[in-house]
Amino acid sequence: MNKLHLVLPAVMLALTMPAAAHNGVIHEAPHGGILKATKNAHFEILLAPKGGTRIYLMDAAGRPLPASAASELSVEVDRPGSKTEYLKMIPDPTNTLWTGPGRPVDDPKSIVRVGIVVQGSSELIEIPRAQFPVYAKAAAAGKAHAH
Repeated sequence: MNKLHLVLPAVMLALTMPAAAHNGVIHEAPHGGILKATKNAHFEILLAPKGGTRIYLMDAAGRPLPASAASELSVEVDRPGSKTEYLKMIPDPTNTLWTGPGRPVDDPKSIVRVGIVVQGSSELIEIPRAQFPVYAKAAAAGKAHAH
């Protein structure tokens, strides 16, 4: 039996889950988004169905970090057949998260890219729109009601 047939489904399942393991610590995305690890921290990204993005920062154990822990943060959305949208991300006044206005990310083939600099280490992470829980739940609900 080809081992790829066993490994690929497990990898795909892991990629769609809004939880992560890092240094033996398992924690979930506390705000219902997608949790991604960087070299020095984690961030949770949420796409609002009506548009806009929120990003929360946390350490490897899942403890919240202030927005100022990231010296730079940028988000861009690639939609098939459209120009790339660059979101203007800013820390909120309470220094608990970064926010940015944007159009809804409706096309399942869209890609969201997050560029972040935390403690001098930069990362660029690509996330397919289909991985975001808010959209995955909506698609599942639509299938459940189809006859």
